[in-house]
Amino acid sequence: MDHPRPWLRYVDADDLDDSTIDFGGLNVESATGDKLGDVDGFIIDVSSARPYYVVVDGGGWFKSKFFLLPVGHVSLDNAKHRLIADIDKERVKRYPGFDRGEFEKLTDDELNRMDDQMLAACCPSETVAATVATARFATSAHYRAPSWWDADFYRPDRADSAARSIAGVSSARAAARSARNLDRETVVAQGGDVSPHDDGRAQPGDVLGLETGGERTYVGDTSDDENERRRDAEKAAAKLREK
Repeated sequence: MDHPRPWLRYVDADDLDDSTIDFGGLNVESATGDKLGDVDGFIIDVSSARPYYVVVDGGGWFKSKFFLLPVGHVSLDNAKHRLIADIDKERVKRYPGFDRGEFEKLTDDELNRMDDQMLAACCPSETVAATVATARFATSAHYRAPSWWDADFYRPDRADSAARSIAGVSSARAAARSARNLDRETVVAQGGDVSPHDDGRAQPGDVLGLETGGERTYVGDTSDDENERRRDAEKAAAKLREK
């Protein structure tokens, strides 16, 4: 499914220009000084380089690892290297969790529902018109453009390179997982039969070609044989990530 809001992209804080502000690991606190987490990244409109959400790493206290803060509720205290949210910790506890890897897979209804949950927890006395996202972002104070943000912070060259790298690593990991799962299901014994042993585990005397993370291990191999294959597999994986 195509991303319903293709103009929005998750951008890691380390892929922003940090010559003025080092966003990586910037503290996020409530107005009363409660630690909410650290800046992990931003959800940015790639056409205007304007942020709409701060992606916060909750550091273990939150129900999931990450959550979003609408950028209109966040101010910068650069002297103390922190962002300050005008939302207290008890309200943030009611926020939905955020999965960076799933963001582009969410439907428009799911994204709207996530917005509504955040805004209801943050500001229950306020209402936001049930409009399309572009109109909502343009008219709601929850998403007002922050005065501390500069469009030059967003570096498409860095963000695109990081996205390609993440996609390549994810593909390699998925392929390795698929190979491992296939081998677990069919452990081939001598003569091509499925191993008759409990839970499919091979025993001495079985002839195996078992792949594990790109390696192929045979019963009777020495540790030197296995180490050599492991080094070859690591070199092959490194070349795949460089592409």
